[in-house]
Amino acid sequence: MGLFYNNNVAGSGVAKKRPKKNPFVRFWGLFFDKFWVFFKLNLIYFLFCLPVVTFGPATAALTAVTRNFCLERPQFVWHEFVTQFKKNFKQSFIIGILDIVLAAVIYITFNLMFRDLAAGLSLNWTYFVSLSILAVLVMMNFYIFPQIVALDMRLGSIVRNSLILVFINIGGELITFVVFVGFVTLFFFFGLMLMFFLPIIPGAWLVFLSVFTCYPAIQKHIINPFYENSGERNPEIPDWELDDEDEAVFEDQGGKEEPIDLSGERDSKAGRSGKSGKGGRVIR
Repeated sequence: MGLFYNNNVAGSGVAKKRPKKNPFVRFWGLFFDKFWVFFKLNLIYFLFCLPVVTFGPATAALTAVTRNFCLERPQFVWHEFVTQFKKNFKQSFIIGILDIVLAAVIYITFNLMFRDLAAGLSLNWTYFVSLSILAVLVMMNFYIFPQIVALDMRLGSIVRNSLILVFINIGGELITFVVFVGFVTLFFFFGLMLMFFLPIIPGAWLVFLSVFTCYPAIQKHIINPFYENSGERNPEIPDWELDDEDEAVFEDQGGKEEPIDLSGERDSKAGRSGKSGKGGRVIR
């Protein structure tokens, strides 16, 4: 799953049996189609993040909107953002607080590392282990927020799934991680000059890239197997694909192999009151 090969997600309004676009071409097509919307969306995101502690719910709302972009679903951006901010507040608030703590730990780690380098000390193995762990925790966010907005699942299962997916979809998340680190580096060295642009870039761009490259892995390993096993209609598959009897749907996907149970549907304790209890069910 990723930016440079087929993620098997087609948009609404596509003619039957129409060839799927190359993912790289599709990404830039969507990006430029929503180019001006991204500025408005980033401004909304920035305003909702101002209290700082609402970073998590704001990121979940932004993820939900950009997920709809990737699925090519029509929406009213402001209404969808506010609705998703409220709907996913509880789980995303917890993750947001943990991310703020993670950001503080990363800041302290780099300060200590640069201090040792300035003092002429060589970096020992603990720095490399710490940076590796921090990188994994950052990349887990690329899967946590899309699962929060798309799946009916307990937070513990979402975090577990995200950790597994980090090691399955390496190509997808590395693209986002490299771009993310690039933006952070730019703001670190040119913070004062770039601070003016924070209200309009780069939050929406980064989340859109994250959803485009990482959400297909969630579809392949969690969403599609759930619907294949339950026999229900997958709402993320366009009608023209369901009606095509000449081609196998999701033949290349992981529903038949079951090497890992990511969905948690076999866990009798995974259900919640008022929920389906089947971890991969799409709720939007």
